[in-house]
Amino acid sequence: MPSDERQVLAVPNLDKAPASYDDEIDELDANCQQLARDFLRENPTIREQSLAQLRDWIAKHPNIQRCRTDARFLLRFLRTKKYSFIHASQMLERYLACREVHPQWFKGLDIEDREMRDLVEAGFLYPLLEKDARGRTMIFGDAGTLNPKIYTIGHGCRMHMLVGETLYDDASVQCAGFVLVYDLTGITMGLLGLVTLNDIRDLATYLNNAVPMRIQELHFVNTPSLALKVANFTMAILNEKLRNRISCHRNWEDLHKKIDKRLMPQEYGGLIPKEKHIEAFKERCRMHRNQMLALDQLNYEVSRDASYRKKSEAGEIEKGTIGSFRKLQLD
Repeated sequence: MPSDERQVLAVPNLDKAPASYDDEIDELDANCQQLARDFLRENPTIREQSLAQLRDWIAKHPNIQRCRTDARFLLRFLRTKKYSFIHASQMLERYLACREVHPQWFKGLDIEDREMRDLVEAGFLYPLLEKDARGRTMIFGDAGTLNPKIYTIGHGCRMHMLVGETLYDDASVQCAGFVLVYDLTGITMGLLGLVTLNDIRDLATYLNNAVPMRIQELHFVNTPSLALKVANFTMAILNEKLRNRISCHRNWEDLHKKIDKRLMPQEYGGLIPKEKHIEAFKERCRMHRNQMLALDQLNYEVSRDASYRKKSEAGEIEKGTIGSFRKLQLD
């Protein structure tokens, strides 16, 4: 799991044009140095120039009122978009806009919130303590712990944001990316009934355009047939790169052909008990708590005619004009 530090992180400066900028960044290990150089097109000169360009853009943007400008935060977007200024600035703007349009998903990321804490302790979603052989951070989810009689799709989304915001600033995560594994054994009709067409469309739009994370693989295990139908519908509005990184597996043995089972929680064939993974994540949430709560003070004025508010994906679905795509099949 990224970083063994245990101090509470300072609240970041949200002044869009501060008198001085926070340029502190994490030192990359040998693996991440190679990834940054070979795949992200990063070197010290490009990094410094790109940070300066993005900060100048933020300072002059009329809709951005309050925003983090520290290097760790901005490198989320620059590294995800391989230092394309246009694409990185678009992703940052959509990230800020999504927080305003969907506050029920993005705000109130607090481990001290009873509902959030209960979901964390139940094991709904948490990072695993060990990375894989390629240095990628592993995230594990148990969808069946989201009780539809207690929780909504908003709780599930906030949990994903809680996990993400504790990891996004980590340099190893920015360079090597994530692998996500979801256990769908406990999926029920009631849980699937929480998800609406609008939710699917909005979540797909966020994943396509506003998530500052390098998702390398997505694995779903014990996928019920009805859930597979929902997943295939969602696939229609995900971008091709992400679609090609999704796999469904009939059982854990099939997953272990692609994922080192030693990394999984002990209850799923791994070495470390689930409880230890969750306790480490809770501690990480406490360390990041003030920083995550400060994100609620980001301020972006959403324009009514902005591109991220258009419902083009929904129109394509209704008209049946989405092209062919690779449907998910059980491995």
